[in-house]
Amino acid sequence: MEVYVAPEVAEVEALYPYVDGSEFRGLTIREQVKQQAETLLAAHADGDSRVSMQIMSWWPEAIGRDVAGILASPFSKTDALLTISREYGFKTWEAIDALGSKMSDPEFETALDKMLSGDAQSLGDMLKQNPALVSQQSDYGHKATLLHYLGANGVESHRQRTPLNAVELAVLLLEHGADRSAEADMYGGGQTPLALASTSAHPVKAGVSEALNTVLAA
Repeated sequence: MEVYVAPEVAEVEALYPYVDGSEFRGLTIREQVKQQAETLLAAHADGDSRVSMQIMSWWPEAIGRDVAGILASPFSKTDALLTISREYGFKTWEAIDALGSKMSDPEFETALDKMLSGDAQSLGDMLKQNPALVSQQSDYGHKATLLHYLGANGVESHRQRTPLNAVELAVLLLEHGADRSAEADMYGGGQTPLALASTSAHPVKAGVSEALNTVLAA
């Protein structure tokens, strides 16, 4: 199934080619964020413009700056840790550091991978085998459900992708009991799947926004 990936999202994917690998997935949340922060810090030091999406979205000091301004600004290890922490829905690095050895749930992560690649058949099979997946929340700070992730908004940058069968996937999740009114904690909290999808540019550019919003609002 074809998936719409915005150029800036593709740049993030290229900057972190390891995030879908088994080694990275086997790390604690703390170590995952730390590794990405190290990559972000090094890329910024090299003047790599692929850092722009994450820094402009999640670094508080980026407000009012363009890409050139961000690359010219001092950016420390503390800044990198904060940026990636906020991207994963945590307010501070300290909140992640306090998680210790906590890991993200591998089954939820696999279901998310299947969904974001547009694999409705595999996602449906997983939901049949484990119905609780449909209401499970991410172990990351934003606490997004699978339905929230379809909004491609407020979650990890590399996961802000829109399968062209997003409407089919939303219907599938709803048929298995997904809650349209479930709330996630990005942007100050209280974010429903519709609130995220209706304010995201990715479904619009993928050409599925109107139909997806209709399903989520029904």
